[in-house]
Amino acid sequence: MFAAVCLEVLLATIVAWVGVWGLVEEMVLLVESRIIRCCMYAILPSSALLLAAVQGSITVCALL
Repeated sequence: MFAAVCLEVLLATIVAWVGVWGLVEEMVLLVESRIIRCCMYAILPSSALLLAAVQGSITVCALL
């Protein structure tokens, strides 16, 4: 039963991230400058790492 719940959560997480990245890609494609697009993509993981550093309760495992 535990493995089935983990599989369902994993699949839901993957589908949610595909949707998020699809929306982000559509927003980034509106920007014509390649340098600005790279900066926008670099901000995403940087903000996640900053959030993890500020919050003591968030672990790398929780982020994944």
